[in-house]
Amino acid sequence: MIDRFNIRVYGVLLREGKILVSQENIDGFKIMKLPGGGLEFGEGTKECVKREYMEELGIEITVSELLHCTEGFVQSAFRKNEQVLAIHYLVQSADEITKYETVQETKVGRENNHKFTWEVLDKELLSQFTFEMDREALSSLF
Repeated sequence: MIDRFNIRVYGVLLREGKILVSQENIDGFKIMKLPGGGLEFGEGTKECVKREYMEELGIEITVSELLHCTEGFVQSAFRKNEQVLAIHYLVQSADEITKYETVQETKVGRENNHKFTWEVLDKELLSQFTFEMDREALSSLF
């Protein structure tokens, strides 16, 4: 039974025809997604994506525009009682990324290993994203 919402906020950072993606390994569960994460209580969505970029990559971003918001039902891949709502923003940053690999503890005590890479943004790349919500958001760029 679905009895909780999980609001996720992601930033789409583009540079010279490439997009920044996050390859993650959470206790053996490997995913490819966009940088970002969960909205915290008392936080706005733009604040969330800025915080996530700072935590994960150590860079400041500006949010330029709303790209996509999940319209249909999405069940969490991690917690079967949660419905996921994803918000994707186009973001920009003048900062240089100096750390492309980070490790963070998840809220449920797991370890999340991030590896960030710049990938050519094309339709072939879309099929490699783990979550449909990311594919939907990025398809609007074509």
